Amino acid sequence: MRLTIALVIGLAAVPAAAQRAPITKLLDKIPSVFGNGPKQPAITMPATPVIVGLTRAADRSVAGDPVTFDLGGFRLGMSEAEVSAVIATRKLTSRGVTRFVDFESQVRSAINISGGAGGVETRRSVLGEATLQDDAGGRYVLKTLVWPDGAHLSSIVYLAPQGTSVAEWRHMLVEKWGTAREEQPGDTFTARWSKNGSGFRASANVGPQGGTVMIAPPEGSAQQPGRLVEQAAEAFIAARAKKPVL
Repeated sequence: MRLTIALVIGLAAVPAAAQRAPITKLLDKIPSVFGNGPKQPAITMPATPVIVGLTRAADRSVAGDPVTFDLGGFRLGMSEAEVSAVIATRKLTSRGVTRFVDFESQVRSAINISGGAGGVETRRSVLGEATLQDDAGGRYVLKTLVWPDGAHLSSIVYLAPQGTSVAEWRHMLVEKWGTAREEQPGDTFTARWSKNGSGFRASANVGPQGGTVMIAPPEGSAQQPGRLVEQAAEAFIAARAKKPVL
């Protein structure tokens, strides 16, 4: 029995000093004894830069430009709320969710590790990674980056089930994303989409035995939020440093 997949048109790396193990939703429900109290030092958080594909999703798809592509309704740069909306609309089944500490907690942790008085971490969390299953037996693996305003989708991978021919895959993906920049003949539809200078890329390696379809950001994108954490921590420590009196 053959199965045809219909793709719908349309879950961070931080510096070692700031990185912490993911926390669960349960911790979100436990109020901090100290958090945001009167003695909690105020920290100026940087603004989230507006970058299509990293902190904001494209509003439409453009043939041949992976930063604008959608995969199952998901687009790079989507916020956690936007991701949740797609999951609800498509009625996808969760197969595992990992939460990361939020940006402010990372900054406070970085300050404390550097010897400053950053205060208590917020105990808030944001979406880190998620594995979701569709009604055809395929799975989406989503990854995010944590920015000052929350988590934004940074990687989308679809693990395709068996049962769809190479020709059908090619028709679906070319119709959806436009002609691939590179394509290799063989027993699978193996192709790559990219646009000069952008660094965003999409790829497919799928056939009757299943395979993967992916959209990814430029190399080095995962370091950008971490640099903002460092900058915020360094600015806080510098502002609070006592100056010598001569």
